[in-house]
Amino acid sequence: MAKLTRYVLFSWTAFAWALVVLWIFSQSQTGAELYGRINPVVSPLQITSVEPAVVAGAPGSRIAGTAVIRRDSCDYLDIEWTLHGDQRSARATAFFADPAQIREQGRANWEALLVGIEPDKLQYSTGNVRHECGVFPVVSPFYRPDESAIIERAGATALCASGMYSTSAGPGTCSGHGGVEEWLVDD
Repeated sequence: MAKLTRYVLFSWTAFAWALVVLWIFSQSQTGAELYGRINPVVSPLQITSVEPAVVAGAPGSRIAGTAVIRRDSCDYLDIEWTLHGDQRSARATAFFADPAQIREQGRANWEALLVGIEPDKLQYSTGNVRHECGVFPVVSPFYRPDESAIIERAGATALCASGMYSTSAGPGTCSGHGGVEEWLVDD
């Protein structure tokens, strides 16, 4: 009986320590990222347009798009954007310039996500959205170049000087956007 009591006492102690370790892990950046991959608060951004913009006094991008809010009980904290290089990565300025809104569960639209990375370099970056769900931090993947397809780029024939894409191929293509910067199709 003494061995059984010692074993049970040891098990409760080990269980308590396991809970403490799990709690600490859940509050860490790694725990928040893992939770965000398993149960994200928001779906990946589906980009509808990208325009050049000035962000914090430097060249950047103004991104419009949509995403699905999967859990409305979580509080938005901030957005993180990272430009990835060959050997290093750098954090970039990123923020929503849209008016503050209380968004319900469902599709949300953004017209002014400002990111301190030029449009032609967005393909080398990633973005995450930080939320707090109760006492747990959650980092949801928000922008991935392979998942966040630029809808307006699909079927585009020309890149305009303003950074917008056009599906026109005739005279006047990009006339309202500074003219054609680059033709994307061969004639």
